[in-house]
Amino acid sequence: MTLVVTLTACASDDEPTSSTDDTPSSPSASEFASERHAYHLEVPAGWAVTEYGGTWTDFDQFSPGAEVPGEDVVSAPDSGAFLVSNSMAIPEGMSPDEWLTELERLVGSGMSPDCRGSTGADVVAGEPATVIEQKCEAMHVVGRSLTHADRGYYFTIGFPTGDSATEATLEGVVDSIGLD
Repeated sequence: MTLVVTLTACASDDEPTSSTDDTPSSPSASEFASERHAYHLEVPAGWAVTEYGGTWTDFDQFSPGAEVPGEDVVSAPDSGAFLVSNSMAIPEGMSPDEWLTELERLVGSGMSPDCRGSTGADVVAGEPATVIEQKCEAMHVVGRSLTHADRGYYFTIGFPTGDSATEATLEGVVDSIGLD
């Protein structure tokens, strides 16, 4: 049995809206669909989804490692692992390539000198994506940014360094992303 969960952000300000409650979760993955960001993905059994209020409208609202208005967070029940996703309308007069360049510049400016960083390419939901990876002693973070239908997106996973099972679970979530 697959449980389908579709949520729409109704929170005001930056209060989170959670798709979990105190009832037992289904033993299988569920689907999360974000109407405001026009994407969907599979949520592993037992993981929580939180939709934060607000809307990301400007690069001035973005700071690496800090909460950005409108984020959706899929989080593991016990390991501190997560997937953070968000999107914004590409500003008028800015091309998709310019949007990606600006986001990559901002993400790169927040990389810790104590961690190993690298960049690469991937495909997410059929779209080419830029990958910025940061391997730190305690945490491994992989961010993917892309554009689709006049929107810019980022999908960032984080998991304890060396936790290959959680990494595989999160990569499975990324592989399940579909853009509407």
